[in-house]
Amino acid sequence: MAMVCTYHPDREAVGACVNCGHLICDECKTVLGGRIYCSPCADKMFATRAETGIDRTEAGVLGAENTSGQGSLAVIPREIGGWNWGAFLLNWIWAIGNSVWIGLLGLIPLVGFVMSFVLGAMGNEWAWRYKRWDSVEHFKRTQRTWTKWGIIIVPGSIAFCIITFTIIMIIVNVTF
Repeated sequence: MAMVCTYHPDREAVGACVNCGHLICDECKTVLGGRIYCSPCADKMFATRAETGIDRTEAGVLGAENTSGQGSLAVIPREIGGWNWGAFLLNWIWAIGNSVWIGLLGLIPLVGFVMSFVLGAMGNEWAWRYKRWDSVEHFKRTQRTWTKWGIIIVPGSIAFCIITFTIIMIIVNVTF
């Protein structure tokens, strides 16, 4: 006995919606990120374009959708893969700016050191998943800006600490 579509009982089902579990035919399915959704669930996901920035008609076209900010439903574009220097250098500050709340673990001593490496490795993916971006180019441009600030702030902070320590040592030696 063949399984039939929940919405079209005269048609054979080609899969089940990952959201509600209903069996669906080709006409009812919407594929997003390799996952199949039924029309009602897809309609709910794309109910307000202003909220998601995704047009339902674009969702079925591979590469046309911008799924940023959709958490685990987000499809990670290949172009944004790789190491994120901004996340590595500015860890918890970068995490706040990119809505990657797990990055706040960087505030915990010792954990913060490890978290810098985790954010460097996973930062691009997490930033895409948890913050809404206008486009891949917008994402890349913003992450380049974070990297530039990290390259300025971290060495600048180290230089400031060395200069301050040197001045304190000179003052201490002069007074004794």
